[in-house]
Amino acid sequence: MSVKIEWQVFEAETRSNGTWRSNSPSLEELLNAIASSEKIREHTQDIEHSMALLAVKALPYFKIKEENSENPGKKSSRKLYNNTTNSKSRSA
Repeated sequence: MSVKIEWQVFEAETRSNGTWRSNSPSLEELLNAIASSEKIREHTQDIEHSMALLAVKALPYFKIKEENSENPGKKSSRKLYNNTTNSKSRSA
């Protein structure tokens, strides 16, 4: 199972070995430090989902956007997107 996260121009995806890969070396390093499989302390049936939850907790701009279960012959993915809005503050 693959879990993908995105924010602006940055993308990252979990690997089956419990690490992250990214188009940004700095983001990859950060995710491997804060949300790798080694950081999951409880038993889980889906380690990559748990890694994504940990990433969302640590990086509040991201959220799980899409989840697909893995079936033989089909590739699955979870995407995390920026969770901010472009709202303007009003003055009274």
